[in-house]
Order: sequence, then structure tokens, then C-alpha cells
Amino acid sequence: MFICYICKIHHTSYSVLFRHLKIQLGLYPGRFLRLTCGEPGCSFIFRTYSGYKRHLLRAHGDCLHSEVINNFEPVPNDGTSVSQPVNVAHPMTITTQVPVEKRQILNMCSSVIAQVQSPGVPESTVQCLVGSSEELVKDIHADAKQSVVDCLSTDTSRETLEKVEDCFDQLENPFSCLNTESKRIRHFEQKWKIVETIEHVLGVRFDVRKDRTTGTYRQVPVNDKFMYVPIMGSLSSMFRNSELCSSFQKTKLNMEGFYRDLNDGSYFKNHSLFSQQEHALQIQLYYDNFETANPLGSKKGVHKLGCIYFVLRNLPPKLNSVLMNIHLVALFHSEDLKKYGFDPILKPLVDDLKILETEGMQVPFSATPVRGSLFQITGDNLALHSIFGFVESFSANYCCRFCLTDKTELQSVFSEDHVGLTLRSKELHYKHCGAIQQNPALASTFGVKRNCLLNSLRLFHISDNYAVDIMHDLLEGVVQYELKLVFQYLIKTSLISLNSLSQRIISFNYGYAQRRNRPGGLKLDDNSKDLGLNAVQSWCLLRNSPLIFGDIVCRNDGHWNLLLLLVQIVNIVFSPIITHGMTCYLKHLIADHQKAFKSLFPERNLIPKHHLMIHYPRCIRKIGPLIHMWCMRFEANHKFFKRSVKNFKNITKTLVKKHQNQLAFHFENFYFKRLQFGSIDEVLASSLKGSEALNKMFDVSSSVSTTSWVKSYGTEYQVGMYVCSGVENEMPLFSKIVNIIVRDCNAYLLTCKVSTVYFNDHLNAFVIEDGLDVFALISVDDLVYYRPYDRQFSNGTDDKMYIVPYCNFV
Repeated sequence: MFICYICKIHHTSYSVLFRHLKIQLGLYPGRFLRLTCGEPGCSFIFRTYSGYKRHLLRAHGDCLHSEVINNFEPVPNDGTSVSQPVNVAHPMTITTQVPVEKRQILNMCSSVIAQVQSPGVPESTVQCLVGSSEELVKDIHADAKQSVVDCLSTDTSRETLEKVEDCFDQLENPFSCLNTESKRIRHFEQKWKIVETIEHVLGVRFDVRKDRTTGTYRQVPVNDKFMYVPIMGSLSSMFRNSELCSSFQKTKLNMEGFYRDLNDGSYFKNHSLFSQQEHALQIQLYYDNFETANPLGSKKGVHKLGCIYFVLRNLPPKLNSVLMNIHLVALFHSEDLKKYGFDPILKPLVDDLKILETEGMQVPFSATPVRGSLFQITGDNLALHSIFGFVESFSANYCCRFCLTDKTELQSVFSEDHVGLTLRSKELHYKHCGAIQQNPALASTFGVKRNCLLNSLRLFHISDNYAVDIMHDLLEGVVQYELKLVFQYLIKTSLISLNSLSQRIISFNYGYAQRRNRPGGLKLDDNSKDLGLNAVQSWCLLRNSPLIFGDIVCRNDGHWNLLLLLVQIVNIVFSPIITHGMTCYLKHLIADHQKAFKSLFPERNLIPKHHLMIHYPRCIRKIGPLIHMWCMRFEANHKFFKRSVKNFKNITKTLVKKHQNQLAFHFENFYFKRLQFGSIDEVLASSLKGSEALNKMFDVSSSVSTTSWVKSYGTEYQVGMYVCSGVENEMPLFSKIVNIIVRDCNAYLLTCKVSTVYFNDHLNAFVIEDGLDVFALISVDDLVYYRPYDRQFSNGTDDKMYIVPYCNFV
């Protein structure tokens, strides 16, 4: 017999067990399926029923016969029961057949359809698939009925035959209840309680349409609309997930002088709601525009959409990196902003936020309503200036949303401590908005075009928005601009040729972890300020440039030192943990960097993104590490909309409906701990090298499940990679992964300590040496610095092993 790992019921065969798991427990096949072997002492996990079946037959095939012989009562030939007691080792429930309920089968079929719809498959394809499935089930049903009737003996009574036929006739085709779009929508709304979207009218415009009867063209009124997803409904949907509620209630660590998350910042600690109510809802908004048509085609800009997302910052950062935790608030045509502005789009959101601020909402884990408010808004600089009402031209006189430094002073102001620098405040902003109402021409004077509707909230003002996007500012701005200038300097001074420079970049071994982020062809021979790379390629190139070119540059080279200063700044800004002292150090690093840039490139101007860097130290002290505020994961969420566009008729309504259906389906079936791993080997714990490190967690006399790779929350760890296991005397302690153990949906890294010899500042890398036989077992969840590292080598003649850091270690 085989055991269900959830309800511990014994089943006579694997097919009966699988019917129980699929129909009674709703564990249908899909990319989020996780099946655990329920047999005693076995902890294997499977993602498919076929893999689970092979394991049961191979590893536990003898359980079926032995259990049946030992634990079932013998039945004599006459059919009477034997009176002798049966010796059963432990109480158990035995089932030989699973009752099939129509509703459960219907739910399973609807989940399969929703799984097909979720990647954005066109409705016509879904309709064709459902129709074909309906016909297939109908044919199988008729064939099974006829086969059973034919198998009945000729002397079977007519009454028995009719009962058999009635049983088949009562089996309803589950796809018949889902064979139209309206039926599917109705069933999905009932099953998953999909958050209903609201269509708002922005205004009326006139469009030229052809009259089908007369063939003439005439002007007809057309409503400009946008779609709004009520934020209160989305929050209620989120809290129906028990795992999310559990993560929401976990207490965040708070250490004085350390910045790990937003609750460590002074803005949180001084906030009238968040600092007082433990579980107050902290809402972070994101705004951006994206193209749905070919960005190089004739329809560029015509179907460009604007979107507003939100995440709940009470959750840990790793949960907010999961795309299904990024919720849609509004979807609209970007062109409509020029005609109607932001206020009509923000109004329904602001109305809901006002209710959340004053009345709150009921959540499962609290007897009283929980209040909440807007915490921060993030986006690229253009998006934030647009939604806040600042000037959207960065060549304007006042182009900074943090201070009133004009564009001529940008070239000489390198710190917030600069004499004469005036930071924007709530009082100043109201003063500027009042002056603009009296004289609209003053917009260019103060850099403010209008007041923002979000300022009507009681607990938020745009002058308290400290979110900056280090992805666009640094990786797609300053980093590529300065890398290009330094590379051009290396070529100009004949330290390397253009061909050799490109060849070094292409042929360098970036390691397994960065294999997909290798920079491609660079734009070095034009006058642009970028290299034509995306953000992660830019980051990869910056980190590894010292190893790639360090052997051809002298240590006292000023241009090289400028690049190393930028590397230090990026490492601190991208750190998940930052100390208060590091923010002070960062302020001086940025000032030294800007001065060095103006000294080395006097003919070049600092771009506005350079200026934004001087505000980073204060922003970190206000809202914690900036890595938690960047746009990377939000922009990844655009992929669903771009992939789902099949026609452009009422595009916003179509896309929102598809998005909400997908979200509801995934939210019911999603397991947040996204653990994936390779093939499993069952080995004796004592046979592993370094098995003494397993004593606290495992019985070394028993077997453990090992694998060569594991992926947790999208980060992949492989045997042979290195992780940072701690910091000692301001030096990171690296350990090499020698084995990976999987147990109870958790991954453990069996590591061997390596020696960190010193930090080579010229190459921006730590020199390491293998050979220490000091083993340790580390849970993937306990890693403070979760990114793995590869062993790398420089392009020089030395044979030292290096590890290039992603961040600054504390």
C-alpha cells in the first residue's frame, strides 16, 4: 500500500493514490506541483506524477505486496469473514476506491484551463482546446460505457443492465460546463473570487468611423477609458493565502546602526502610523510606461500603455521579488495622460487609500481592522517626475526632485552638505504650488508644474518620497557613461586596441552564475552616453572590468582610480545590509568621485543621474537599502502584458481581465518557497566528505537526499560555487559548496571553508586559497548574502584565485 503524505491514508495502488491526490486534494499537474513521498523515512520531492510513479515502483514496489499480505484479513472461498484478529502494527485507514465528486472534477478541469490561459494564450486557442477536450471526453465516455455493457454476460438481467447504463448517463462531461468564455469566467469568479476591475471614463473624444450602410465617413463620440483594480479587493485576495498571512506576521529584525529593510530607516520610525501600529499595511506603488507593439514599427507609441503596480512592504524582500506578489492597480493609454493628466487616474486609488488610512480593513489574523497607507512610490526618474508634477525635462533649470539646485550648480555641488543647497520640503512645495496657481510661468523657476493628488492623503506627501532607482541611475546611466569614457581613454592612450578590448570582454570567463549576463557588442565609436547594454550586463561588466583590464593599467592611473571609486560606490549602494558609518563613507566617496570626474574630463558635464547620487546617503538613512526599491522586478512584470497582446481592440480591458484571471489562479495554487533542484541521489550520510558537520541536523547512520544544484527564489546554487558564510575582522568568510542536501522542502549546503588571503583593491577582488578541511552545514534560507560566487582568474600572468564581490560585506 502507498501512503498519502498529506492525510496519511493508505491506498492499494499508486493509481488510486494519484486519483486521491488529484481529485480529492486538487493537486493537478503544473509547474507549481510539489509531491512528497509519504513512505516512512523517505523525503523525496517530485514535480510530476510520472516521476513520482517511477520512484514508487523502483524504491517502494515491495510495499504493495507485503502490506496486502500482512495487513488484510484472509477471505475464504465461501466469502464469509474469518473471526481471528489481525495483527496490525499501527492504526491506519485503508481505501480501495476514491469517491469521485462532480464538483471536484470540474474544479480540476477548470484549473487545467486556467493554467493554459495564464501564460497569455489567446481565447480562440483556449476555446478550441476546450471544445476538443469535450469531444474527447464524450467519446471516451461512450466507448467505456459500450465496453462495460459488452463485458456483461448474456444472462445479466435487464434491471442490472439499466442500472449500469444509468450510472454512465449520470456521469456529466466536466468540459460541458466550461465550453464557452462566459461559462469559464463565471466559474473562475465563483471559484477564485477574482478581484473585479472597474472601468472609468476619462473623457470623450471624436473619432472618424466608416458607416457600414452608407459607406460614408463621419465623426462619432468615443469614450477614453482606463481600468482600475480596487486596491482593497487585491489586499483581501492576498490575505486569503495562509502562507502569505504567516509571512506577513513575522517580526523583522531591528539592530541599531544597521539598515536591512525600510523599518530600520528614520522615515518609518518617525511615521505616525507605521511606527505605532505593528501590522499597519505599508503600500509601495510603482509607475511606468511600456510598449505593447513593435517599438521600432509604425505603431510605436500608439499602443503604449501606462501601468501602476503595488507591493506590500510588510512582506520580506524575497517574497516581494516573486512576480505574483506585484499587483496591478491601474492600466491606461499613455496618450491619455497628455489630455487628462494624472488626477482622474489617481482619484479612485486615493479614495481607497483614504479609507485604508481612516477605517482600515479586516484581516484574518487581527480582531480589529488594520489601517495602512502609502509608504513610497518608485519608478524611473521620468515616471516619478510625471506622477509627482515636477518638470519632465532633465535639461530644465531645476531638474532634481530632492533639492533646488539649478543646472549650472550641478557641475560643482557634490554633497548635500554644500553651502546653499536647499532641500525640498512639504512647506516649500505648497509654497511653489501656490505661486504656480497665481502665475503658471513660474513652473520653470521652481521645477514644479502642478500639485499631486497624492498629497491629499493624511499620511503621505511626495516630499517624503525617498525612493530612487539605482538600476536606471547607475547601471543604465552613470556606469555605462563612465565605462565608455574609460575604455575610450585606454584606446586613445594605446594601452589596448579596440579589437583587443572587445576580444577581452567577450572571451573572459565570467563564471557559471554570470554566464547569461555576459556583455555583448559594445557601442564605443559613437557620441552616445551608453554602451548599448542592459542593466545586468552593465553590472557584470563593471564588477569584472578590473580583472579583465587590471594587468595593462598602472596602479596610480587617475582614470582607473575613477573607475574603482565607482565600483566601491556601486558595491555599497547594492548591499542588502548597510551600517550608518557606511552611509557617511558613501557620502565622501561620491564627492571624491564627482570631483575626480570633473578633473579628468573637464570638457564633459556631469549628467543629472550623477547629481542624484549625492542624495543616496540620506535616502538610505530614511528608507533603508536602496536595492529593495529598484525597478528590476517591476519591469519584469511587464512581460505578461507584452506577451498577452494578440489584438489591440479595447486593449486595457482585455489585458487587465487576463492578468486578474492569471493572478487568481496562481494565488490559490502558489507555494511561495520556490525550491527547485536537480536529480536526487540517496546516499549514506556517513559516506559524505565532511559528514561530521551533519550531526546537528541529520542522523549520520541514515541516508540523505543529495543533488548537484538547487534553485531558491530564483537564485541557483551549484556544487563548486562559493558562498559568503560570515564576516570576521571586516573580511568575508567564503566557503565552497561540496554537496547539497534536500530535506522537507529545504535546501542545505554542505560547505568547506576557504582562506580569504587579502583584498586586491587594484583588481577589486578577494584572493582565496582552498585546502581548509573545515566543514559546515548552512541552510540556504540562513544566508545573509544570498548570491553565490564563482572562482575567477585575472587576465594577467598570476595564477591566483579571485572572488569578485557584489556588495560591501558587513
